[in-house]
This record gives sequence, C-alpha cells and structure tokens, in this order.
Amino acid sequence: MNELESKIEAILFMSGALVSIKKMSGIIGASVDDIEKSVKELKNRLASSSGLRVIEIDGSFQLVTDPELAPLMQKMVKDEMVEDITPAALETLSLIAYIGPVAKSAIEYIRGVNSSFTIRNLLIRGLIERSIHPQKANTYLYRPSADLIRHLGLSSVEELPDFDKFKELKKNLEKNEA
Repeated sequence: MNELESKIEAILFMSGALVSIKKMSGIIGASVDDIEKSVKELKNRLASSSGLRVIEIDGSFQLVTDPELAPLMQKMVKDEMVEDITPAALETLSLIAYIGPVAKSAIEYIRGVNSSFTIRNLLIRGLIERSIHPQKANTYLYRPSADLIRHLGLSSVEELPDFDKFKELKKNLEKNEA
C-alpha cells in the first residue's frame, strides 16, 4: 500500500461518511487523478483481503463493512443495545448533553477518535437526536433527546450539574467552526 492510499484510507475511516474526490484532493494536496487511481487500488486491496470495503455514490466514497459480514455486524449492534452504555458512549453522550447541538467533527476533535459508531448507537437507543446544520447542509448537529432529558428527571439540559462551566467550551467550539 502506498502513502497516498494510506492517507485516503485514514480520511475515509475518520469521516465515517461519504467524502468526495475533490475534498480528499484538497485535504491531501494530491491531484484528482492520483486520488482516483489510489481509491481504485484501495478498493481492490480491501476487497481481496479485508472485512472493509470502499463504496462509491455519486463520485464520493465511504469506508464500510463487507456486506457479507452484515449478520455479524447486526449481532454486534444488538449486543450493544442490551449491554450497559459503554464508557465511550457515556463520554460522547455527556459532550452532546453539555455542548449540543454539536457537530460530529467537534465531538471527534474533543475525544480524539472516530465517533461514528458511538453516535449511531446513541441515536438507535433514542438518547440523542440529529438535525441538519442550518449553515452547512452536509453536516448534522447532535443534541440530547427529550427522552434522555425526561429519563434524567430534568426539565432542560441547563439543569445538568455544572452546566454553566461548559458554556465557555461551547463558545470556543463555535468560534473555531466560524
């Protein structure tokens, strides 16, 4: 695997969503032709020796699990739903509760890891909700669900312990996004 292919794989992994060739080209600083060639090589390599695949939709690419592994992935998700909430999910839920509505990129920036699976798990459990970012149509904002607030016995997130301390963090995140 060449360096460009490694970079593309890392971008697709971190994104957890569709990424256009143009966007990858801008991030990496390589030509669109070189990106297209390396994406094709990555697709072929993964298809022959991995549980991951690269799919293409309208010229954008996403890293996904092999469809043949769907029963295994379904079992994993089902097992996650009956287990207690994991520390990673609790950390993500706390960030969303205290600074939401918040974009996935901000959550991942704070946590330092890809949070796609954790966010999906929280959505499935009904603990968080997502809406389209008003200024960025291709970005979702996550916030605590009404069910979570009700389950915690609160009437609003502002009643969370030390809520005011997190207002500054939220302001700093909003400045960075602007």
